[in-house]
Amino acid sequence: MNCNLPQITYPRLRTLLLVGICEAITPKTDVEVESFSIDDRVFKQKFRKFQHFDQKSALKKVKNQTSLALYRSSIALQLGAESAQNRAEITSQVVHFFQSLPSNLAAVDIENILLRDLTISTDSTGLIEFEFGEWAIAHWLQTVLQGCLVEIDSNSGFLTSRTPSEHPQIFYCQYSYVRCSAILRLTNPSILIGQTVETWLIDKKLLLRQERSLVTQIIETLDEWEDKTPLKSAIALSEAFQLFYQSCQIVKYDTIDPQIAQCRLALVMITHWLLKQLLEQGLGVFAPETL
Repeated sequence: MNCNLPQITYPRLRTLLLVGICEAITPKTDVEVESFSIDDRVFKQKFRKFQHFDQKSALKKVKNQTSLALYRSSIALQLGAESAQNRAEITSQVVHFFQSLPSNLAAVDIENILLRDLTISTDSTGLIEFEFGEWAIAHWLQTVLQGCLVEIDSNSGFLTSRTPSEHPQIFYCQYSYVRCSAILRLTNPSILIGQTVETWLIDKKLLLRQERSLVTQIIETLDEWEDKTPLKSAIALSEAFQLFYQSCQIVKYDTIDPQIAQCRLALVMITHWLLKQLLEQGLGVFAPETL
């Protein structure tokens, strides 16, 4: 776990599901549940008390050409072999928990907004799949963007150098950060302040198509924020951004739909913020604005 990275205050999709799974299968006599919360400290306390729950393999993100956020859980298979409960009972517990969450909760509650656009399916072996819909992803992206826009600049005071790194992989990540910075200088990022959830959608479908690989990587970067090494996360995000940069026009607004351009700019802003944290806070190296 990397303790230098800033704490993420909005829901991470995998953590949100893990909390629900943990609450669904943990006896309430052992874990005091006051509310459905994605607060990391509360989650870890509950998680430790359920000794058979394997965080790494209990829920994994599945790579899928048509889905941005598809997760698969084998928790029923794991616990069914060691518990008095059989796989079907455990699967039923988990599915029932998510499907019985109140539907009349406040619209401003992002956790419940996300869970209201969650599709759950099971198979005969006990595997459970969770898929967030595009409406949920649009809300999530907007929440992440707002977090980037209001985040106080957190330059690290312990940077070892203010020059580009000679380490080829770190330099590659710095180069990607510089490209993000260049795009933001050539455009007008202030237009993002007025962006809403609806900006990401057309007829309740996510506007972005060519940009899906970058959206997927942003989700994975935040899912693994504290579990993956900062360098691996930065490299994976940089690779996704470079593919996005090559295939998606951003700067010339007169050649593309303004709504698409604005969404692409928002993805650049998010990538820029994530790379800055991974470089400066995670790796302790300079995130240069130019090279």
